[in-house]
Amino acid sequence: MKLEGIDPLHPSMFCVLTVAEVIGCRLRLHIDGYSECYDFWVNSDSADIRRQGWCKDNNHKLHPPKGEYRYETDFDWQHYLQSTGSHAAPPTLFTCRTSCGFSVGMKLEAVDRKNPGLVCVASLTDVIDDHFLVHFDNWDDTYDYWCDSSSPYIHPVGWCEEQGRPLTAPQGHLNPENFLWEEYLQQTGSTAAPSSAFTMRAPHGFQRNQKLEVVDRRNPMLIRVATVTDTEDYRIKVHYDGWSQQFDIWSDSDHFDLHPVGWCQCTGHPLEPPQGSSPTSPSQGVCPTRGCRGVGHIKGAKYSGHHSAFGCPYSDINMRKEVLLPDRLGGERVITLVPVTMYHHAVCLLGVSW
Repeated sequence: MKLEGIDPLHPSMFCVLTVAEVIGCRLRLHIDGYSECYDFWVNSDSADIRRQGWCKDNNHKLHPPKGEYRYETDFDWQHYLQSTGSHAAPPTLFTCRTSCGFSVGMKLEAVDRKNPGLVCVASLTDVIDDHFLVHFDNWDDTYDYWCDSSSPYIHPVGWCEEQGRPLTAPQGHLNPENFLWEEYLQQTGSTAAPSSAFTMRAPHGFQRNQKLEVVDRRNPMLIRVATVTDTEDYRIKVHYDGWSQQFDIWSDSDHFDLHPVGWCQCTGHPLEPPQGSSPTSPSQGVCPTRGCRGVGHIKGAKYSGHHSAFGCPYSDINMRKEVLLPDRLGGERVITLVPVTMYHHAVCLLGVSW
């Protein structure tokens, strides 16, 4: 099936996608015209996927498959479906959503998700139903992220000043130490997002030692039995049962990779038991890393399995280095697919008092 959706490594871009794999209610999506190493997983009710033709109907730019068309405007869905012998995912499979009180161009203050100790000047560059795209002024789109009005990572203009916290000015600002919102709004001809539009959600109800089912961040085709080992107001620390603490992760409490006990059984998704709780068949013992069945690969969906520590997502050699992926759009830039620092506790400036 074909559809349209957001590239998670380039959050401002809608691409032509193909459903490459379905496991339960999860989809592995392939960006047409590019290597399988850029494939990614979403839940079937994700806000990041849309029906064929959605971009055209909603004035959004759709990036066609690489090399298929001389000009992007030449792309035609009907011709493409016919030439590839494929069909579009029916509109009934997509979730309907509500609207929000934000508009494109509004300014706000937002936490940099890749550097969570920073709160920066930001703009809304896209609004789709109840979700919007946060962009950090004068930075590239790899720092962008989608969220809704309840996110603890966004704040109205003036929030940092009220809280006595530093605000990071736009890159290249002439006087970053003395940044003034009033001047900046006037210079850019923009408006501040209204405070009434922010609806920060209440802190979660997770508690330590509670069990859940969680997508394996290092091998996202798998879901594992896990335990909550620590909590913050809007995040939880997850431990994969039977595995070393070096694989523990911090996750937003509302992340789509977190599921309640029984979710896999209800949706028909395989659940990986805790390491050591069930025997591993000889045919599966192909990887030298303890507990690994040889399923998946450190370089993503391009390889379905591995036979050595070199390709193992859990091997010591891969735990000590970042996994870098060449930017699919070309150039010399590389994108960090699996960062070494992804699994430690970071200082995060959310909507809580110091």
